[in-house]
Amino acid sequence: MPNFMERRRLARMLDRNAELFADRPIPEKGWIATMRLALGMSAEQVAVRKGVSRNAVYQAERSEKEGAVSLKQMENLAAAMNSKFVYAIVPNERVEQLKYNQAKHRASALAAQEAAFSAWSQDEQQDWLDDKSAQLLHDMPSDFWNDR
Repeated sequence: MPNFMERRRLARMLDRNAELFADRPIPEKGWIATMRLALGMSAEQVAVRKGVSRNAVYQAERSEKEGAVSLKQMENLAAAMNSKFVYAIVPNERVEQLKYNQAKHRASALAAQEAAFSAWSQDEQQDWLDDKSAQLLHDMPSDFWNDR
């Protein structure tokens, strides 16, 4: 497991990529067909460059639309069209916000296990939840992402 500084570096990189890729729609025909058509290449021409049959190119285009194309196929077809295939997992929120939300969720679950928690005042409960969330974020225990 990476240390705190490495996790922050990775989080910043993911957050930057999320900003770059936010709201990028997938072309209706898929990336393979869209690139091929934009270049004015036939499936036969792509197939020759890739060393496969024309039907294999069409099959890859269908598979992509179904979500069944392999990353390697995407990479090879992109290269056949003098392009680069880019693959990314883009967080829906900033990484630190995702972690904070999980810490709050875990703190609430732990509060339910505290025998006297419900007898505490609202301020005491909120202080305990805030402190527990901060502690969980700092310590990042191995079960941090459990209970979801």
